[in-house]
Amino acid sequence: MTTRRTAGRLAAAATASSLVLLTSTPAVAAEKPVAQASATALRLTIGGTPADSGTFTATNDGKRERTEGSDSPAISVLGGQDFIQAGTLAQKARTQIEDGRGASAACAGLAGDGAVLVEVDEGSCLRPGDNLELNAGNLDLSNLQLVRSEFLAGLDQQLQDALAPVLDPLLAGLQTALEQVLTAADAAVVLDLGAIQSFCVARPGDVTGGANLAGAGASLRLGGQEVELLNLPADPAPNTKLVTDLGEVADLLLQALRTQFTEAIDGALGPLAQVIDQAEVLTAALGTIGEQLAPLEENVLDVTLNRQERGPNQIDVTALDVRVLPAAASFGVELLNVEIGHSSCGPNGRVQPDEPEEPNTPAPEPQPEEPQVPTSVPAGSGGSGLGTGGLLALLLTALGAGAVATRRTLRS
Repeated sequence: MTTRRTAGRLAAAATASSLVLLTSTPAVAAEKPVAQASATALRLTIGGTPADSGTFTATNDGKRERTEGSDSPAISVLGGQDFIQAGTLAQKARTQIEDGRGASAACAGLAGDGAVLVEVDEGSCLRPGDNLELNAGNLDLSNLQLVRSEFLAGLDQQLQDALAPVLDPLLAGLQTALEQVLTAADAAVVLDLGAIQSFCVARPGDVTGGANLAGAGASLRLGGQEVELLNLPADPAPNTKLVTDLGEVADLLLQALRTQFTEAIDGALGPLAQVIDQAEVLTAALGTIGEQLAPLEENVLDVTLNRQERGPNQIDVTALDVRVLPAAASFGVELLNVEIGHSSCGPNGRVQPDEPEEPNTPAPEPQPEEPQVPTSVPAGSGGSGLGTGGLLALLLTALGAGAVATRRTLRS
């Protein structure tokens, strides 16, 4: 009994070990695709909240292609955001087998209304329609203000003494003029887009990719005027970097303030307007505001065209990458990141040949068994052999048969 229990325990332990090994290696049965590609038309991050058009993927296991997602999503999939409300999105991908190896292609982009979707081609999946205007962010300049100490720091002591009797109404008048200019400014960064798209192709031993930007640019609208920030090239080189400064915008604001401040000073100074040098007062006021406008002269838009990342038999391409930098945050700009036209191809591999099947050989015909002639008779009482009792019975039978035969002979 003890031996049987020990054997049972060993068998159970071996079974449990086998189950652990099976559950710890589930990836053994999984097979990597030999060709793959994906496309995403638009990705947004507004105020830290992401949204995208989804991703269309195509994979090939060497026998057939499988796809997932929508290749022509609607703008509504982006949810309730204000950046884009119209236009045409395209995201297409395909795979195939060439000479026993995987090949893939993808294309993704955004165009205005009336654009036409076409099949994946090496460089295009959209034909442009109407231009599309996108608001990339408003510049809220309402936090600009004149500070008494900073304003006086720009004037000599004699002028400060002369202004002392009317300093409070003067600052009030200048602040009112400033608010009027800022209200009329209503500054906004605008992207003007025709058709923005990227493409990629990954074939055995070769990967290519690129981007096309038709009729694309960026501008800033300020008080009814439009300042061109960027004029985007149609066929940019890989990883083309464009950095924008808004120094011209700051100059426009200062020009508008000079006009308003002149009127405010005349009204606030009254009879002193004739004896006080207005030029110095204007310079001090504009200098104070100019320091606060300094972030506008720093990089507000960081733009990358035809952004590419490459690996072994793999390439990722983004047609247009726009990022509103933190320098604009001091003016209340809602931070915005935009990626238009992301295409990915590869990595691809070789189709593994099927294992050859063994030929069907006919089973050998069964041969008739030869009668087994015992050469010895086992002794003992156990098993299926003849024991001592069996041998005695045979001897007695033989003696009996011999006695009968002898009797018959004597009688005859």
